[in-house]
Amino acid sequence: MRFEPEALKAYAKSEPFLILTLKNEDSSSYWCECDVNVKPPLSLAHDKELNTGRTKVGIVKPNGSLDKKIRLFTRPNNFPDEYPIGVTSYIYDEDGAIAERVETNGTLACKE
Repeated sequence: MRFEPEALKAYAKSEPFLILTLKNEDSSSYWCECDVNVKPPLSLAHDKELNTGRTKVGIVKPNGSLDKKIRLFTRPNNFPDEYPIGVTSYIYDEDGAIAERVETNGTLACKE
């Protein structure tokens, strides 16, 4: 999990990207999707408060990786702080069963 830009500017509306990178170190292909959870003042929608969303990442081939960019939105009421972001990745095998579930937590800094 990484962010572009790496930090938000306080007291300003912003639209940073959350970039998820999924790597496959196995010899099988896997289908991946992720749940993203944010807390205000972050949102997954530009015009309303949306704290939870699901995104399809795609098929990760053997010994390969995939990046998925997700746009986040803020309102001008963001204060200098660390905003938590949680991502739950679901990795499905060729039978459609969940092969692995990975929870990742990160923080997006907001600075003056």
